[in-house]
Amino acid sequence: MTGNGLYQQIKDIITPLVDDAELTLWGFELGSGPKMVVRIYVEGPEGVTIAQCAKLSRHIGLTLEVEDVLSDAYTLEVSSPGLERPFFTAEQVSNYIGKPVLVVLRDPHEDVPGRRKFQGEVKSVTDNIIVLTLPNDEGDLTIDWNDLKKAHLVHIFPDTSKGKKKK
Repeated sequence: MTGNGLYQQIKDIITPLVDDAELTLWGFELGSGPKMVVRIYVEGPEGVTIAQCAKLSRHIGLTLEVEDVLSDAYTLEVSSPGLERPFFTAEQVSNYIGKPVLVVLRDPHEDVPGRRKFQGEVKSVTDNIIVLTLPNDEGDLTIDWNDLKKAHLVHIFPDTSKGKKKK
């Protein structure tokens, strides 16, 4: 969803550090505001611990300082993508066929004028084309990955209640 020079520079720096930590780079984003936020998501075969994130954060922080990539102050965050993981590639979405996702488009969808936000179940992913099945018999919606502003998994917590609650 992004691909500018700074983004690529940071990716080139952090990828080998994540690999050295025997983790996988899920993705990262650059947030703006009064102070830039570099938010990095990593995964491991058995998840990722707080200690792994802290250690990796120290290594990445030192390397970014030495390489002097970011001239202004920034906040560095390293974490697991979590239950409602953001997606950084269409390929990542393809691993969640049948699962609910929330997508926000850059511009309103041509088939649904005025609407940019959709929640639906992933029906298929082919190359960069994602097909969502929308709820309430709204049908299927085809979205080009390049039209997305953001997308993330929607975690549905199981109902653990043991029946109706008394009032």
